[in-house]
Amino acid sequence: MTEKVNKIIYGLGILLLVGVGLIIRFYDLTDAPLDFNSTRQLHSAIIARGMYYQNLESAPQWQRDVAVRNWTAEGLIEPPILEALSAMTYRLIGQETLIVPRVYSIMFWMIGGWFLFLIARRIAGKYAALISLAYFLVLPFGAIASRAFQPDPLLTMAIIVAWWSMLRWQQKQTWKRLILAGTLSGLAILIKTTAVFFIAPAWVVLVFALFSLRRVFTNPQVWTAAVLSILPYGLFLVYGLFFSGQLASQFSLRFFPSLWFDPVWYLQWNGQIRSTVGLEWFLIAFAGSAVIKDKSQRWMFLSIWLGYFLYGLTLPFHIYTHDYYQEPLVPLVALGLAVAANALFEHFPSPKWLPTVVVVGVTVYMVVIQAWDVRVTLAKRGFDNEIIFWTQFGDHLGHDKKVEGLTQDYGYRLSYYGWVENSNWITAADMAYRQLGGIQIDEDNLFKEQTQGKDLFVVTLMDEFERQSKLKDLLNEHYPILEQKNDYILYDLRHPIKPLE
Repeated sequence: MTEKVNKIIYGLGILLLVGVGLIIRFYDLTDAPLDFNSTRQLHSAIIARGMYYQNLESAPQWQRDVAVRNWTAEGLIEPPILEALSAMTYRLIGQETLIVPRVYSIMFWMIGGWFLFLIARRIAGKYAALISLAYFLVLPFGAIASRAFQPDPLLTMAIIVAWWSMLRWQQKQTWKRLILAGTLSGLAILIKTTAVFFIAPAWVVLVFALFSLRRVFTNPQVWTAAVLSILPYGLFLVYGLFFSGQLASQFSLRFFPSLWFDPVWYLQWNGQIRSTVGLEWFLIAFAGSAVIKDKSQRWMFLSIWLGYFLYGLTLPFHIYTHDYYQEPLVPLVALGLAVAANALFEHFPSPKWLPTVVVVGVTVYMVVIQAWDVRVTLAKRGFDNEIIFWTQFGDHLGHDKKVEGLTQDYGYRLSYYGWVENSNWITAADMAYRQLGGIQIDEDNLFKEQTQGKDLFVVTLMDEFERQSKLKDLLNEHYPILEQKNDYILYDLRHPIKPLE
């Protein structure tokens, strides 16, 4: 009877965590995707809209034209899997709504949570696995990030499922399990190449833990796993470089080894860890990974921590400026916490029920507080006024206008909500970013290139405009102001006061 009661309570605990995880994510579901990395989310929204509208005969021709042109103007960063899935769903339900990709991202994260739970149960025990699941589902950063229209929730799920499949293969090296693990690893890397830092080290350690050095290089399963892991992205890379040509620019301005020698950079990276996964949880989890009982599993997860460090060294600018680059760290920390919790269970003195009470109390407190933090964060953010402004502003400019602008989110708000085809003038921060990569910008030539054939120059980033004295002088000396308000300025590029030199 006691065993049956324990199973019921355990099952209810899982359901409670899953329920809380879903509730906090579905709260305020209809809000605009401006709450978390809005530039990246609107990039995906524009692509999905273009895919949907290109064959939407019921839409006005001008809308179809603008949607497709804005879509094709977007660069190819990674395979647009979520965008294509969202566009397909738009067609099925007969309308475009950003609730669709938000729900997909939530479901991806929740599926990842289930497989994370299975891994934690394997390496740390079933009770410690609840700690892992609780952290993964109610961490405020993860709760907000997992609602975003970007590939990272899908990426995080794919990495977790790949780890799970690799552990199954480690337990029993059948061809069926090997092919599944290799395929899932290849899928994760295809979704976003940064997955390689969380996949490759784990494979290397497991292979060398299971086979002798000679067998590593002669074993057909090892070669099959390598091919399956590399092939999907390899094919995409060939397409992007040699057929579409859209990937050529994606490999520039990524690697800045000079930052390795800047102590401030390490502090900034540390600050990013603190604000996303929590520095104290990060340190406990890293220590916990070192006490995983199974030797090969221990070294597997320690190698993934090493992979995270190499990830930061390879992408030093993004690791401290883009918080969503920390998303794959969330499940790694969650698993380390499970192992640390299990060590506490096993080494706690009598009475044995005491650690359970303590850990359950801490977990419940963490779940309640962090879930409430997520609710408060979502409740205090509202973007209805933003949508109204950009919609009306697009109507005011005219949907047939070709626009160059210094506007929010690299012009994406104007593109998406205003239905205006536009390109964005570079910000001072982006100029500094390019200078970090050794690129010097000739603003005069850049201005000529980007305003060629354009009708209007739109300024809505007023503070940024004040910082760019060169741009301000070019516009004021050569072009008349059509309209000026507190929150925007319109310059007429069609009728210059005097020609550019």
